[in-house]
Amino acid sequence: MTGSAFTLAAAPRGQVYSCEGCGKCCRGYFAIAATAADADRIRAIGWDDDPALAGVPLFTGSGDKQFIAHRADGACVFLDDDNLCRIHKRCGEDAKQVACRLYPFILVPEGTRARMDIRFDCPAVAASRGAALSTHAAGLRAMLPSVLPDDAVRLPAPPLFGRVTVGWPALLRITDAVLALLAAPKLDLTRRLTAVVTLSATLRSRRIADLDGGKLDEVLNKVVARLLAAAKEDPLTRVHPGGVNLLLFRQVLGVYGRADRIGERADVGERFRHAWRMLGGRGTVPPLQADFPEVPFAALEGMFGVPEGEAAAALTRYYRVKLQALGFCGVPFYHRSFLDGLDGLLLTYPLQLWFARLFAAGRNLPALDAPAVHRALEVLNHQFGITPLLNLPTERYRHTQLTERTTLRALVVWYGS
Repeated sequence: MTGSAFTLAAAPRGQVYSCEGCGKCCRGYFAIAATAADADRIRAIGWDDDPALAGVPLFTGSGDKQFIAHRADGACVFLDDDNLCRIHKRCGEDAKQVACRLYPFILVPEGTRARMDIRFDCPAVAASRGAALSTHAAGLRAMLPSVLPDDAVRLPAPPLFGRVTVGWPALLRITDAVLALLAAPKLDLTRRLTAVVTLSATLRSRRIADLDGGKLDEVLNKVVARLLAAAKEDPLTRVHPGGVNLLLFRQVLGVYGRADRIGERADVGERFRHAWRMLGGRGTVPPLQADFPEVPFAALEGMFGVPEGEAAAALTRYYRVKLQALGFCGVPFYHRSFLDGLDGLLLTYPLQLWFARLFAAGRNLPALDAPAVHRALEVLNHQFGITPLLNLPTERYRHTQLTERTTLRALVVWYGS
């Protein structure tokens, strides 16, 4: 194996993961591409002695536009009855496609370093079960040449905002300031994130680009101290996000709530009805996914309280990982600027809390618990930074409207208290 132009950065702290063999990632939610050489290599393994694969097409498409085939129920043809990969069992992990070996990890380029991100749509990740992420470093390091082409080292740092560029060193200093707010002791998560909302708005100044490292550190330290002092006194006054903003918010919820599977025929009528109910917000929440409970929209608009205990810990862990991995801007998030991506990450807070409220209310709970938050993390992060739908002009417009400072703060407080 040839070397890589990248080195692997230290793994995010506070998150663990080990594959539990649930098979969810192999049940039609992902299309696994294969080149002609990949397809020939996998066919050459020989599957004639496996009754489950007799006469079953192993790939769809042709040439270098092939994909591993799926069964009628959406499952990968290589998934066996024990939720194990037939290719892995017969030839070892290295024989699988890179996408299969990489999941749920994402490698994010930052100069000559690759940062380790991880997808929270995996149940073991959402609930943080398994071994420290650092234990996966060797395997990820070996995959670097296959995942990140050497010329990716020339990718520029995303702009701070608009056309204002500051470079990776300054962006990393700003990320550390956000992490400092996220780690603030004796402050609940909602107050911490409202402080980050204000920090993002404060940094939208061209003067930031003129500060050298030492001066930027000085300014950031002062701003963080001021925001922490203000957050301690923040009454978290709830302002209902009504009117157009609430309609836009529900539309975004509808996009994030979808989980299409390969091979499923779209029921256009049902989709229209679901979209109309999400837009109207009347009656009960439509079953965008099979496990969505029948809960009235109105039941999700009351006070559930600020997330506490394990529920808050799971959300904090999620934001810490995304910040440490830089998985919220640039290449991982539709090539958005640093601050636009940060605002998009902040918007996931009310979105995830809405889903968490749904799952908590479905069990008649008056407040959020860890299982409700874990399931919300799975739902939202199946789409975050992944689906091209979120990069359509309509969704970019909704993103811009909902991340305006006043609106974003209102959403964070409304659903976060």
